[in-house]
Amino acid sequence: MADQNYIIRQQDKNAAVSFIDNQIASNSHWLTMDDTQRLGAELEYQNVRHDSIALNEWCQKWLNETQWVQLKNAISIARDQIESQKYRPPLKTIGITYTAWQILSELAKHDGVTLSEVIINRLGNNWLNLYNGAETGNYSNKSNQS
Repeated sequence: MADQNYIIRQQDKNAAVSFIDNQIASNSHWLTMDDTQRLGAELEYQNVRHDSIALNEWCQKWLNETQWVQLKNAISIARDQIESQKYRPPLKTIGITYTAWQILSELAKHDGVTLSEVIINRLGNNWLNLYNGAETGNYSNKSNQS
């Protein structure tokens, strides 16, 4: 349908398939054609969705310019998410009591942040001050002052 030069790369195939699957499942009129053509396109798609070269050919055949733009945007968003994951510190899993979770959850809702951000924002400065004091030998802890 559309004459596009865009190529879906192998590393982008999963993002493309996820986007197309979602569009077909949630919007029966996304493939804007008559019912017979749409059913044919959907059946053909099921056969090509596992191979990036065949998927490209299917997209060239069945997607219009607007759909290509939507697909490219979805791929771009997926790439950005993958890229941002590379720079995100690794997550740790911890066990906390239900009461501690309730407190953190309420603070997170109040502040409009994640549980991790509550800990960092509300306790981080105190910890950094204590940690830096320990490194320099300055203990401003009340128990040391008595």
